Amino acid sequence: MENNSFDINVELNIETLQSGELTHTKIAEPGKFTQIGNSVYLKFNESLDNDDTASILVKITDEGEIHLKRVAKSKNLASLLYFTHNKHNSGHLETEYGVLPLGTFTKDSKIEILNNPLSGKINIDYDLIYDNNVIGNYKFRLIFGA
Repeated sequence: MENNSFDINVELNIETLQSGELTHTKIAEPGKFTQIGNSVYLKFNESLDNDDTASILVKITDEGEIHLKRVAKSKNLASLLYFTHNKHNSGHLETEYGVLPLGTFTKDSKIEILNNPLSGKINIDYDLIYDNNVIGNYKFRLIFGA
């Protein structure tokens, strides 16, 4: 099994539309790109308030499915979401009060990875669903490079 790991810089822009309110989140951090077999992993941190961080792991399977895991230990929050182009998926949010089932509907997803030099883009447009209701529309734009 091949295991290649490289230092990268990550820029993540997230546009969120919830309850008619549009918000933007931008993260620019160093990270790691790792390939194990046919799967690709991007790992980086998100800076939070009070010098806290959340760890973010993006996995791309060889079938093109995207898994997004975000863990903010100090806030007792962890989420795991799955994205498959034009499909519904089940995920969850773990809080100190219990686990909330969350769903996603991936309206569009695009993955581009170039090897020389190592760089790429991951774009996901999705609806976040709780209890059969769309609670937000998201545009996830991740760009990385060595």
